[in-house]
Amino acid sequence: MTARYHGRRRRGSIAYTRWGKIGLPLLSVLIFGLIWQYIGAHSNPILFTTPIKVAQAFWDLLKGGILWPAFYGALRDLAIGYGLAAVIGIVVGMAMGRSPVVEKMLNPFVNFFQATPLIALVPLVVIWFGVALQARVAVVFILAVWSIIINTATGVKETPPSLLDVGRIYKFNPLQVVGHVQLPNAVPHIFAGLRIALGKALIGVMIAQMEISVTGLGGIVVNYGDAFKTAYLLAGVVTASLVGVIAASLLEVIRKRVFPWTEDEGSGGWQAAI
Repeated sequence: MTARYHGRRRRGSIAYTRWGKIGLPLLSVLIFGLIWQYIGAHSNPILFTTPIKVAQAFWDLLKGGILWPAFYGALRDLAIGYGLAAVIGIVVGMAMGRSPVVEKMLNPFVNFFQATPLIALVPLVVIWFGVALQARVAVVFILAVWSIIINTATGVKETPPSLLDVGRIYKFNPLQVVGHVQLPNAVPHIFAGLRIALGKALIGVMIAQMEISVTGLGGIVVNYGDAFKTAYLLAGVVTASLVGVIAASLLEVIRKRVFPWTEDEGSGGWQAAI
């Protein structure tokens, strides 16, 4: 009955029409842009600027051959560091979820690093890895991996006992239990962790590029911020946001293509695990 009620409510809502899915986001962006334009036009250009000037700065950076290498560098740092965090985080999380012994042994470290302001470890990363690509990847990895571990372990531990009983009836070996029972059940939690970790990873990219190498998009933000060129600074920030949007979109495509069954409207889909 509840699912039917939600279904009728969704079909009757403008948010679920074709216009609502496309028009409402565009309308909100337009309103935001107009408010931004008005406030920026009546502010000190050193303190704030308008979206039109940001767009002009964006074009200047693109035309000058500065923006594209910075954009590519941010994507590269994010892909390597986040990819390593995803692989290791899922493997460790699966091990913690399956084995109480492993969970008890690793929990102190996971809880410690999850609660630690990891930005404080940046000087130590510089001492260990220098100021090159390895250091930036390490910062991204350190910020991203813990959320993936925690969410994966939670998803594995919440596997219904009835599903595990089915595996025993069919005499699944441990690898088959993981692949056919626990991992599919944990997918919504895993993707919730991946989404949380993606935001942290992008923060790690910007911190590493601003504080370690002063390169890429972080270098644009630092250099133009020091020169009080607010429009160029915000162009770098907007470009960093585009990196995150692209990465999040790719993650969503992977989820829909590889795990289409996570689109369960009755339970709110995989996002219900967040």
